[in-house]
Amino acid sequence: MIRLLKIELHKIIYSKTFWILLGLYIILLAPIAFGFENIIGSVRIGNGSKQSSMGNLILQGYSVSNFPDIWLNMAYLASWFKLLLALIVVIIVTNEYSYRTIRQNIIDGMSKWEIIWAKELIILILSLIGVILLITLTLILGNYYGDTNIFEGSGIIFSYFFSLLLYLNFAYFLSSWLKRSGFVIGMLFLYTIVIENLISFKLPDYITRFFPMNLIDKLVPNPLGKLLGKNVAYDFSLLNITVCVLYIALFITINYQMLRKGALGK
Repeated sequence: MIRLLKIELHKIIYSKTFWILLGLYIILLAPIAFGFENIIGSVRIGNGSKQSSMGNLILQGYSVSNFPDIWLNMAYLASWFKLLLALIVVIIVTNEYSYRTIRQNIIDGMSKWEIIWAKELIILILSLIGVILLITLTLILGNYYGDTNIFEGSGIIFSYFFSLLLYLNFAYFLSSWLKRSGFVIGMLFLYTIVIENLISFKLPDYITRFFPMNLIDKLVPNPLGKLLGKNVAYDFSLLNITVCVLYIALFITINYQMLRKGALGK
C-alpha cells in the first residue's frame, strides 16, 4: 500500500491542477464558513405580515454557530464543496487515460487491482482532508457555553466521511467509464441535479431513499429546518452505512471489470 501511495503522490504532487482545486476547496470553504451565520441571518421566511428573518430566529435562541448544532451545520455547508474534491478525482483518473499513463503502469507490472487501490488511497486521503477541515472550522467557529459538551453531535463526522467516500467513488466510476473530464463533469452534474430526481419521481420513497445522492442527503441532511422548529438529524444507521459500502464496492468492481476487459482508452 505504501508503494502504491508513493506512486500516486508522485503523479499528483507536481500537478498544478491538483493544488489549484485543493486550494480552492480550502480558500472558498473557510471564509464562507466564517460568514455562514450572517448569510443565514439575511434570509427571510414567510410572506406579508408574517415574514420574518432567520436572523430573528437566531436571536430567539438558535444560532448556527452554537454547539452542538454547529457540527451538522458545518458538515452540510462543507458538503456543498465536495464537488471540488470530486474534480480532483476526475482530473487524476481521466488524465491517466488521456496520457496513457494507466497503460504504461500495466506494462511496468502493476496489476489492475493495484491501479484501483492506488486511486482508492487518494480518495481516502481527500476524504480525510475534508473531515480534518470540517473539524478545524467547527472547533474554531463554535460558540461554547459552560454546560455544553463540544463533542455532542460530532458523530456527523463519520456520516460526512462516508458521504465523501461515496461521492468521490461515484466520480471515480464516471471517470473510468467516460474517460474525458468534460463528459464526466457534465454527467456528474446531470445525474446529481436531474437524472436521479427524474428516476425518483414515480418510485416509492422506500426505494429512492437508497439512491446515491438521496443517501448522501440522509447522511448529511439540510439543517435549516431547525430554524423553523423542525427536528433535523443525520441518519448514520447501520442500514445506510451498509448501502453506502455496497455502492462503493459496486463502483470498485465495475472499475476493475472495465480494466480487465481492456477499456484503457484505446
